[in-house]
Amino acid sequence: MTSTATRPATRPDPNAALATKPEPNASPTAPNTLGGLVHTMLTRGSPRILLALVLAFGAFRVYLGGWSWVDLVVPVVILVWWPFQEWLIHSYLLHFKPRKLGPFTIDSMQAAKHRRHHLHPWDFEEISIPLHTYVYAVPILCALGYVFRDVPAVFTGLTVFLGFGVHYEWCHFMAHSNYVPKSKLYKAVWRNHRLHHFKNENLWMGVSSRVGDLALGTCPDQKTVERSPTCRTLGVAPPA
Repeated sequence: MTSTATRPATRPDPNAALATKPEPNASPTAPNTLGGLVHTMLTRGSPRILLALVLAFGAFRVYLGGWSWVDLVVPVVILVWWPFQEWLIHSYLLHFKPRKLGPFTIDSMQAAKHRRHHLHPWDFEEISIPLHTYVYAVPILCALGYVFRDVPAVFTGLTVFLGFGVHYEWCHFMAHSNYVPKSKLYKAVWRNHRLHHFKNENLWMGVSSRVGDLALGTCPDQKTVERSPTCRTLGVAPPA
């Protein structure tokens, strides 16, 4: 007669479930495969605009030639700066709360869209960078390219910077899909953003990188953080 040893029951960690699974009411139509995620992302305007700009500036950079050591330094500078730029924009621009100035309310389109994104985190229409951003961003980028058309490294910078923008969109779409990344690095970024949405909206501000959070103290052990009641509203009453 054989006996089978049984392990003592352990209490499940609700925080672990929060960070590793979609919300129970996640959209069943959200992609759950890598191919489905790529297809969904490429049907949205912002990623397609970014990809077109990367190809355009990148092709012009190759056409200019004249490669130098500066072309190696510029991407490194952008790599170091990007997580902090992402953290600052997310913390102060996207989480900007409407303010009263006499009879007027001061708000921004970006912040209003971001509040809708928190309120409806599985709505893929609210995930990507707002299209109106490109109305002024594209002319500015083209003007920079024209002014510095004789400085090849500028086009290296523009190409790499916009490439990071594509990567940002990819990480953001991934975090709001039913696809669970396989690599340790992407899974950490994926979990980081979900904690921001469903645990505490004032923490875990990075979307495509955790570097800014780690450096600026907004990436604590999730077990030490209470769930915020304003994760979905950002402390602003949604419009009626």
